[in-house]
Amino acid sequence: MSKYLLGFDAGGTKTTCALADEARVLARATGGSIKPLRVSIEQAQKNLSALLGEISGRSGVDLHRVSASCIGTAGVRLPQTDGWMRQILSPWAGGEIVICGDEAIALDAAFPGHSGILVMAGTGSNVIGRTSHGEMLNVGGWGPTLGDQASGHWIGLQALRHACRARDFGQPSPILDRVIRHWSADSLEQVVDIGNRTPPPDFSQLAPLVVQCAEEGDRVALQVLESGGRLLGEDAAETFRHVRKLDPDAPLPSIAFTGSILEKVAFVRESLIETIRRSLPQVHVVPEAVDPIHGALWRARQAIKD
Repeated sequence: MSKYLLGFDAGGTKTTCALADEARVLARATGGSIKPLRVSIEQAQKNLSALLGEISGRSGVDLHRVSASCIGTAGVRLPQTDGWMRQILSPWAGGEIVICGDEAIALDAAFPGHSGILVMAGTGSNVIGRTSHGEMLNVGGWGPTLGDQASGHWIGLQALRHACRARDFGQPSPILDRVIRHWSADSLEQVVDIGNRTPPPDFSQLAPLVVQCAEEGDRVALQVLESGGRLLGEDAAETFRHVRKLDPDAPLPSIAFTGSILEKVAFVRESLIETIRRSLPQVHVVPEAVDPIHGALWRARQAIKD
């Protein structure tokens, strides 16, 4: 009889789930967030119910037959996260439940159980390293106010800052006109007012229009995207050095990347890879973005092997 596994990548805005047997993925779906501090437990239960209903319908599998599940999410250091996830999943799926960090499943998607460096950039950004002994470390990950370079938030905010400065120096950028339209503002003055509000607007929503401006050749947008990639590349190289210092006798770790920005925005991704290769020419960079859901399934599979 087949053993079934569930893997979850539970983000702040969406949850991706996949059902697999021991050989292949049988069904995959995306639904609303199930994270504490993002939604109520009632909403999380509702979102998870809809998501698993879709998975079960597509696969024809009774999820009570699942042998193990793994949920990767941020905030696992918070004591309520583990209990919350078990509470909402256990009525719907059988078997073992493993709760771990979203960075852990992403690392395992690229380097299952092995050492490596993972660069992540989506709504936020971070660089995680793991030694051959399982020791974890990171460079970056300081949040939207103190870091998160090349994240969607950082791109939107930096592009608006640089576009305002360029205008002061007589170098107008289309970014400002696009933001005026995006925020339904009456003028640049109103954009300034919106941008300086407390709480601030969601700058990550500006990232797509910055990418569009870069594709049209706008120098301000290009500089922001390439700068973000370069900063992340420098963080990746520094993480590599830390891992080597802790693990000098192990084979050279490789570097992988994940997240919507690095997956979809070539300007950032190419700048990242170029920076890494210039600094660490001997290191292998995985050429395609890794899918964290495969790391969650790998972790679920290990739970039934133990």
